[in-house]
Amino acid sequence: MAKKKAKNKFEDDIVSNQIISKYGDIVEQGTKVLADLQNFNTIGISPALDLALGGGLREGSVVVMTGDPKTGKTTTSLYFAAKAQAAGKNVFYFNTEGRLTKENFTGIKGLDASNIKVVQATDNQPVVSAETFLNTIETYVKNTPEFVAIIDSVSNMVPQDELDGEVRGGVRAQLPRLLSMFFKRISNDVARTKAILIFITHNIANTGGSRWSPAKMADAGNMLQYQAGTNMVITHRGKWEESDDQGNDVGQVANWVVKTSAAGGKPNTNAVSYIRYGTGIDEVRELCEIANELTFIKQTGAWYTITSAIGSEDKRILKLLKKNEVADEAEAKEKFFKFQGMARLSKFIEENEEIQDFLYDEIKSVL
Repeated sequence: MAKKKAKNKFEDDIVSNQIISKYGDIVEQGTKVLADLQNFNTIGISPALDLALGGGLREGSVVVMTGDPKTGKTTTSLYFAAKAQAAGKNVFYFNTEGRLTKENFTGIKGLDASNIKVVQATDNQPVVSAETFLNTIETYVKNTPEFVAIIDSVSNMVPQDELDGEVRGGVRAQLPRLLSMFFKRISNDVARTKAILIFITHNIANTGGSRWSPAKMADAGNMLQYQAGTNMVITHRGKWEESDDQGNDVGQVANWVVKTSAAGGKPNTNAVSYIRYGTGIDEVRELCEIANELTFIKQTGAWYTITSAIGSEDKRILKLLKKNEVADEAEAKEKFFKFQGMARLSKFIEENEEIQDFLYDEIKSVL
């Protein structure tokens, strides 16, 4: 394709004009680049993660989610997919593991299965190599507007050399080299088309480092971490303290470390995520926990009081009080905003968007 030339783009810069004439329109004024960067939007995931990330996942970026199996990487990425769909994005899921279940699509809150494309091995194409997956992603990045891809997972991508012949050793290093070439080819296109690529990878034992090296490292080499504008690591913290009517666990608690974020979050920021089995992230529970930690909600034993709302003149709180015919007295307001148990507090906040928005703004004003 011929390079598009722009003559005399810079009035007082002869050399730059010569460069453009020879190599194409590759020189930009800093103010234009800044304006372009400011046009990148972020798409939120959940209150805790958004605060750590600096607003959410940013357009024009590569995201890496690393962690042990069954810690919530797939659930979190599909929960984000629902948010991306709501923002008008074209969502693609690259199923390299072949482990999708119907619950992944039918259970995730807000996810529209009819509006997501899945790239995977089929009866007509039973084997898909790493090269095919990566070339397919590159084609979509370059030609699909509003493109969001979830690659689950990089660890299960198999280079063609590994697929050919019998099982043997000495070929695993091919995948990092493929990824290196891939990222060099697409990095500019990801930014240009405002795509979001989420690469999921697993931890493996770090057997080649010194005794001071971390015990675990991301599979597929370090190239993913180097190329990622957003680098997130998840670990299992424990199960929820509550259960359903049958006594089953309702979800798990995950610790996230956001090492870097393209949206501007501070490096190495921690977040605690509440993942509800079969549904996704419980955003209200996250909001309650953060507000409680920052004392916008006061806990006394099993009782929780939204103290920041009692004397507030915020129009959302006043609207909520008026809607529920609460008397304009401190005692009546305190009674209205007091709940026994986290479950009742969460239910109240979930049913009233006014208090959700109020608490989130209060939290953001501090953090």
